[in-house]
Amino acid sequence: MHHLDLLGAPLKDDFLCELFETYEVQVEYLYDRTHEDLPDEYHAEIVDLGLQFVFDDRQALRTLFLTPVDISTFNPFEDDERVPMFVSKAEALNYASANGSNFTEGEADFLGEQKDWIRFESDAYTIHYEFVDGGLRKTTLQSVADCV
Repeated sequence: MHHLDLLGAPLKDDFLCELFETYEVQVEYLYDRTHEDLPDEYHAEIVDLGLQFVFDDRQALRTLFLTPVDISTFNPFEDDERVPMFVSKAEALNYASANGSNFTEGEADFLGEQKDWIRFESDAYTIHYEFVDGGLRKTTLQSVADCV
């Protein structure tokens, strides 16, 4: 399975159910308890695989966070050429230029931590890479419907 292929999958997808059972994942339901018309969400996390899942109010996977971790057990995910892993923002920029990729980039100081980022954009999804201290901190896969 590829991470990117999970976007849009229902919470009760067979692969996700098996994955969550294997890692004894508890799915957390977050509802609009302050009555601000915020949509409900469901969250799940598998620390051993560096994964965080965010499902929308219809229980469809909309956002998947990938944090680089050393996986010492079986990894149910395959490498995906659509989601290259970069060691630096410079490498990501070179890749974008060489491949004519549609992207945006920037940097920010967030709570005293300097973050650089680049986001690759397609019709169906975005891939956002966050770099801290020159290294990859997190990759975010998100369906376009949520990237407004």
